[in-house]
Amino acid sequence: MKYRHSETDDTILADISATIKDRLVEWYGDQGNFLLTHPEILTYQNCFIIRFLLRSQSGVSKNILVKIRRHPKMHSLSQAVLKQDLHGKIPAEYQELETIYSFFGNWSENLGAVRPLTYIEKYYAIVMEEFQSQTLREILMSWGMRLGFKRNIKYLLNAAELTGKWLNIFHGQMHKRHETKEPYQPIFNEVQELIDRLKTVSQQHNLASSFQNEFFEKITSVESRGISYSAIHGDMTCDNVLYSKENKVCMIDVKTRHAPIYSDIGLILIHPDTFMLQIFSFGLFFRKQYIQMYRAAIIKGYLGDQNEIDNTLINLYCAIKMLDKWVMYEEIASKTKGWKSFLSLFAVPMLRVYFKPRIKNYLDLMTAA
Repeated sequence: MKYRHSETDDTILADISATIKDRLVEWYGDQGNFLLTHPEILTYQNCFIIRFLLRSQSGVSKNILVKIRRHPKMHSLSQAVLKQDLHGKIPAEYQELETIYSFFGNWSENLGAVRPLTYIEKYYAIVMEEFQSQTLREILMSWGMRLGFKRNIKYLLNAAELTGKWLNIFHGQMHKRHETKEPYQPIFNEVQELIDRLKTVSQQHNLASSFQNEFFEKITSVESRGISYSAIHGDMTCDNVLYSKENKVCMIDVKTRHAPIYSDIGLILIHPDTFMLQIFSFGLFFRKQYIQMYRAAIIKGYLGDQNEIDNTLINLYCAIKMLDKWVMYEEIASKTKGWKSFLSLFAVPMLRVYFKPRIKNYLDLMTAA
């Protein structure tokens, strides 16, 4: 649902604008000022973004973003702000931004972080400087990539390698990566939850049970291995990787939790294969060689000069993340109404044809590794 202006929003926008204007000198020096009187309001599935254009003391144009969380059916700022139970995790999200910026903000010329500016508690609003960039998804979906232009492929592979590098530093230096030999019960639990959801939504009990048995057999076969745990990103998708024209990469929407590092690695590796166009083209939207090159670049960036990654566990988590996406799409299809529910009659069988062999392939690769 797109943004629809309401009179109540005028008060919210005026208040937020005044708050930011009062802090511009602190953030950008005496010459910092708005370029436009009225901000732009962008609507995303789970948030509104209020975008202010300004010029800093150095004369450089920058953008300030204000993020306010929303439900997909909300169409105004006032609706979002009044829903207090929607914003319980927002202060923690802002604190995470500050923590990451304090570590990565001045790291190097090609690794970075979004600069947090302030948190406006009254509106549950995160104020930050825009990291002018493309997402990894946008780079993958560009026409230059589709047509196989060398410049675009090089751009993608550089972004992917820096993504792996950023993630490795996040796991191993910003946080403390450690190995344990008794980590497998949480993995069993994660798979069991996904299988239970698949049984419920698909009503394909035999299918779900066969996958459950295969997953558990494979997990049991590697239980004696040590596995690296750390604080992880928690939502390591191509949508949450930003890459600038200055060849600088950063991550957004970090949901830090303690888990195997392979949870992050597996998701970023398989995410392009879960794009809708890739699924409904049965894997033909992206050229196979480019996806392989993308994955190799992620791993290369993560490893650097080290050799501390377990291909068996990578394949296990690729299988788990593919199962997760399959369940998510089945659940979305089950909730459709009207003409969309008619389309889901065709979409669901396609989902099963697409995901089943790919999950099985990753599980088979565990044995090969």
